[in-house]
Amino acid sequence: MVCFQAWRPTRGLSGTILLFATFVSLTEAGAQASGEQGRVEAKDRDQTIEQQREQGVCQGFDFSGKVTDGYFVQHGGGKVKVRIPVTYLLFPEAGLSFTTKNAGEANFSFHRDTLKPYPRQEMFGKIIAGKEEWISFLVTNLVEIDVVARNLMNFYSQRSLLSDLPAFPEKAAAYDLMQIELPERQQPGWQKKTLYFARDAGKITDVISCNIPLPDFYPHCEQSTRVDEYDVKILYPLDQLKSWKKIRQNIQYFLECMSD
Repeated sequence: MVCFQAWRPTRGLSGTILLFATFVSLTEAGAQASGEQGRVEAKDRDQTIEQQREQGVCQGFDFSGKVTDGYFVQHGGGKVKVRIPVTYLLFPEAGLSFTTKNAGEANFSFHRDTLKPYPRQEMFGKIIAGKEEWISFLVTNLVEIDVVARNLMNFYSQRSLLSDLPAFPEKAAAYDLMQIELPERQQPGWQKKTLYFARDAGKITDVISCNIPLPDFYPHCEQSTRVDEYDVKILYPLDQLKSWKKIRQNIQYFLECMSD
């Protein structure tokens, strides 16, 4: 608190001291007010992020570290400005070069249970041991989902990619998925895939291809989908196929928090 008293001109050192003291008091008061305002604004930002988490936006993803501005390309080519938490990037060094000259793509990874960042240097040994604890995904720009579905169906059946032959039959599988009944193919087991579609009102929303289980081989699934107009490819171990909906939902929360 600063108290002001009536002031009259004075001569000599005492007047100079009084003027200086008054100036210092005003400066300190201004700095204190500015600092207090900064703390209030920072607190408001923290509260906003916390409110987002409570409202189901961030859902536990950690944006407290370094965040860089960038953009993603939505389906159809529209650019959206985003704030990217660098620690979630599969290649954090890429966080220094997100500009409008980039392709609008980014690779991310997070712990599948805690949703915390998963450093790339910790992955290698667990990949070798088949003990992956993370989900990885790529924000990219795909063709239409039904085109992705047809291309993969043709490729895995060893048809031409441009083939317009009838689609293969589908049968109900676990986890609200439809399995495509691909023909037997003469190829090594590690190349064989199981192909699934997810549908909403008859329209394909997700295309998931998984390696078949083999001894001493750790199969994965790749899921192509669209989340909030972003085209996304997700990679996870086969044992996480049961959680494909939850994984997609978590990625939606993450993208919403980046796009806020």
